[in-house]
Amino acid sequence: MFGIAFAGLVALGLAAWLYAGPAASADTGTADVTTSPVPTGSVIPSTGPATPSDPSVLQMFADQNQCLSCHGDPALTGLMTKQRPDGTSIALYVDTAGSTNSVHRYKDCTSCHSSKPHEVETPLTKVSLSEKCGTCHEYEYAQYKASVHGAPLYNGNSDPATCTDCHSATSNPHNVVRVLDPSASTYPKNIAQTCAKCHDDPTLMDKYGIVEKVYASYMRSFHGKAMKLAPDGAPIQQLNTATCVNCHGAHNIASVSDPKAPVAGMNNLLETCKTCHADAGPEFVKGFLGHKAVNSDFMPEVYWGGRAFHIFSRAMLASGMLIVAGSISLRSVPWVTRRIKRRKKKQED
Repeated sequence: MFGIAFAGLVALGLAAWLYAGPAASADTGTADVTTSPVPTGSVIPSTGPATPSDPSVLQMFADQNQCLSCHGDPALTGLMTKQRPDGTSIALYVDTAGSTNSVHRYKDCTSCHSSKPHEVETPLTKVSLSEKCGTCHEYEYAQYKASVHGAPLYNGNSDPATCTDCHSATSNPHNVVRVLDPSASTYPKNIAQTCAKCHDDPTLMDKYGIVEKVYASYMRSFHGKAMKLAPDGAPIQQLNTATCVNCHGAHNIASVSDPKAPVAGMNNLLETCKTCHADAGPEFVKGFLGHKAVNSDFMPEVYWGGRAFHIFSRAMLASGMLIVAGSISLRSVPWVTRRIKRRKKKQED
C-alpha cells in the first residue's frame, strides 16, 4: 500500500516538472529567473567616465555633467589643485574607488558644487563645508552651529571638527557613509575612534588645557571594553552600550562647563545615565569619575584601593605559580631520580 502511494507521488511530481519546464523555457528562452523591476520614475545614475583604481569594478555615480572625466582621473591629480584662504592647497581629484559606498553617490556633483562650479568662487573652509551640508540637513546644522564645535568655528577658530571630520574616516566629503553602515565612522563600534582623531591628539588637547585622556579612559571603562569585545561588523542591536554621543550628544554637544550639558552636575548626569540604566539613583552616579584619572589627591580611596588590589592580585598570582611549581617538582624529582637509578643499574649489569 505504501509503495503504491509513493510511486503515485513520484509520477505526479515528474508530470508537473515536465509540464512546467518547457513552458518556462518557451516564455523566456532561458532558465526561470525572478528579477526585480526598476521602479518607474526613478533616475538611474550614470557610470561616469572616471578612471577607477580597479577597471573591473563598475563605478556608479550621478555625474550628469561628466565632471569625473577630469576630476576622477588620477593622472590629473597634480594639475588640479586649489589654494585655501590659509595658504594650504587641496587636490581636486575625486577618488571614485574610495567613494563607492558614499551615501551621496547618487546625487549629481552640481547638487553641492552649483550648476556652474568653474564660474563660482567657493572658499574651501570648514565653515563653507558645514554651510553646504546645512542646505539639506537643516535640523542638524542648526544644532551644530550652537554646539561646542560649531560656535568656535563660526567665531574664526578652525580647530573644531566640522561635518566631514565626524562623518568621514578621512574627513573627505566624497566618502561620507550612512550612519547605520558598519563601516561608517559614526557607527557605534567606531565612534570612540572617530572622536579620538581630535581628543586623543596631545598637541591639540594641550592647546586647550584638556589634560584628561578621554579616549584611553573610555576604553578602560566597562562601556569601552564591551564595545571593544564586540565583533567587527556586529549588528547595531548587539552594540547596546554607551559611546561618546550617548553621554555628550551628537550634533548638539555642549561644553562640560555648560549647566545644560547632559553630563554637567549630578542631576543632569543621573538623567543621562537613566536613559540606559532606568533604575539608577543618586548613589549610582556618585562614583562616576568622568574621564579624570584618580591619584593620591583626587579620589584617594579609589586610587589606594586600586593599588592595593593590584598588589594583592599579583601576590596571589605569584603564590599560585609557586604552588604549581612546587607540586610539579615534588612529582618530577622522584621520577627523575628513579630513572637515573634504573639507567645506572642497567649500565652496571
